[in-house]
Amino acid sequence: MRNRLQRQESFFGLTRSAAKRDLVVVGVPWDATSSYRRGAAAGSDAIRRATSGRLYNRFTEQGLDLATLWKVCDHGNVKETSNISKLKKSLAHAIGLHNHSGHSTLFLGGDHFISYPCFSLMAQKCKRRLSLLYFDAHPDLYESYEGSRYSHATTVSRILDDRNLSSGTVCYVGIRASTSEQNERIRTLGLNAYTTQDVYTRGCNAIASSIKSMLLDQPVYLSVDLDCLDPAFAPGVGNPQPGGLSMRQMLEILHGIEGLEIVATDIVEYSPRFDSKARTTAFTSAILIKEMMGIMAKSATSQRVHPA
Repeated sequence: MRNRLQRQESFFGLTRSAAKRDLVVVGVPWDATSSYRRGAAAGSDAIRRATSGRLYNRFTEQGLDLATLWKVCDHGNVKETSNISKLKKSLAHAIGLHNHSGHSTLFLGGDHFISYPCFSLMAQKCKRRLSLLYFDAHPDLYESYEGSRYSHATTVSRILDDRNLSSGTVCYVGIRASTSEQNERIRTLGLNAYTTQDVYTRGCNAIASSIKSMLLDQPVYLSVDLDCLDPAFAPGVGNPQPGGLSMRQMLEILHGIEGLEIVATDIVEYSPRFDSKARTTAFTSAILIKEMMGIMAKSATSQRVHPA
């Protein structure tokens, strides 16, 4: 009874919504490719608990009643593994449980490597090449990291490898811990990067407007690494990087990109054992999810997502 009650209360109570459009949720307990502090495998369930309808109402900051827009269809977590092939198979099975037609998908990580198989599988499901909007302190653009091509530090490189699934358009937001190697690759590949300093200098509205003009009329995969935020707002991450975005700046940018066609999104790198006693990072994640649901609801009425 307790588990059922907790399930009904999660995601702001929207698992019981009568709305016609589904937000499909899949948890991905994976941190086999982390390079520093592990623990992100426990992130998905901790985020679910923080979205309790007993704590947060279902209205966004802009006044949208999410119960009229979304029903949350939570498929639970894929089986925990440290094998990449098994992870991909488990994800393919979970995604295949739903046809995703006219709906959106939320993946709960997990370290940032999960964005690679999630992006690829959603592109296959949509039968369209996706563009990538990537909030992160790091570019994750190494060809190989610590001797491996499969790391949370190589995620974007692996996404770009398959030109049948990726449009090749990548827009970074919040970068502040890059390297000369990765900066050169950003330039060579023609990727777009808005650093944290850019956000502070140019302002959230200007950054959001630029992102929107770049990605408008493209199907977008939105990936949020919580370390894009300053550790004051998200201390429980694998690779904390001071000097990041404030939660207010993050929300202003997200509100500013409203209207993009976001077919899937993820929140990654939450490690509960490194969080504050007040569970700051978990509650930050919950609010991000709520506001992202409002933004995705205002995207194109039909996202032209075709069943497999």
